[in-house]
Amino acid sequence: MYKEDTDEWMGDIEYVKVFTVEGHTPRPMILYRKLVVAANKLIAQANSDWFMFNVTDQKRADLYERFTQSIKGYSCQRADKYFYLYRD
Repeated sequence: MYKEDTDEWMGDIEYVKVFTVEGHTPRPMILYRKLVVAANKLIAQANSDWFMFNVTDQKRADLYERFTQSIKGYSCQRADKYFYLYRD
């Protein structure tokens, strides 16, 4: 699930999409497949030079790390449960 939101810092307003996945994940591979489809679509539409996202638990962090390695044209840096994608 995601919503559109605004991020304001030092007078600059940026429109961002905020994804929220919380709670118990009984079938992590189903989440992974849905994540791949949704995120690749979003990345293609946004055509941004960078993306940042975070997760709430270690289980999801491991799934997202696996996912970020499959994104073509972007490299990823991970800091605990935060992920930063940069266009190559």
